[in-house]
Amino acid sequence: MNFFKGLVVFVLCLVSRVVLAVDYSLMETMDGIEYGFYKGKSDSLVVVISTDIDESMRGVYSSTSNDLKAKGYSVASIDATCHGKDVERLKASGLDCWRERVDSSKADIFEPFISALRSVISDIDHGQLSNVVVLGVSRGGYLALRAAAEIDQIDTVIALAPVTDIFALREFDGFVGREDQYSLHKYSSVLASKNVFIQINNNDQRVNTDAALSLVGAVVESRPAETTNLTLILTPKFGHSTSEHERAASWAMEQSSGTCNGCGTLEAP
Repeated sequence: MNFFKGLVVFVLCLVSRVVLAVDYSLMETMDGIEYGFYKGKSDSLVVVISTDIDESMRGVYSSTSNDLKAKGYSVASIDATCHGKDVERLKASGLDCWRERVDSSKADIFEPFISALRSVISDIDHGQLSNVVVLGVSRGGYLALRAAAEIDQIDTVIALAPVTDIFALREFDGFVGREDQYSLHKYSSVLASKNVFIQINNNDQRVNTDAALSLVGAVVESRPAETTNLTLILTPKFGHSTSEHERAASWAMEQSSGTCNGCGTLEAP
């Protein structure tokens, strides 16, 4: 009996993974950029950036995109830099690959990603999207913030436990020079014009909480006479992890609808 019960559980788990795997389609732009896409019922789109297309589309590292999908959002993703099909044969992947590419090239290694994402959003848009959200997790948070600053169609960015300074990563230990080329601070005034949601643990040594706080300060200070729509959540936790996924989804929907539940304010003494 226990054997058959275990077999049923195994089959259900397998079916669940298959369903998740076929929940989206692989598409290609006119210029050959492959992307994952799920067509929702609304005119809002959330672009997910974490690792490769499949993990991003399945919401492996954040349930926020699935929450938005349940509300009618379309979902899209491309491979993050040095992930999926962007990994070169016999070369490092992930953040080790970021370091190798920065070491070997004077060009901005993330420009191809930004260009590819711009092409994908245009391929989906056709003038029909009213709201584009980009959701980035960890390393994807850096790419999401870059994308929000460089792609006009993106009006809202959610960055969960984001890398905000690539040189704060251990993979970049010993690197000297060219920090300005990859600094997010130079995008502060542009990010101040967007809707920004950042969540990070108050002691995240992997991506450096202080670096995230420094960026938040720079964004707010870039427009001292104006209100910046930036929400920062410091989670009282040690280590590199994410939270506030449902809250991030609700916040994103409030930005698109122009409403904000519980946003009433009172004068401070």
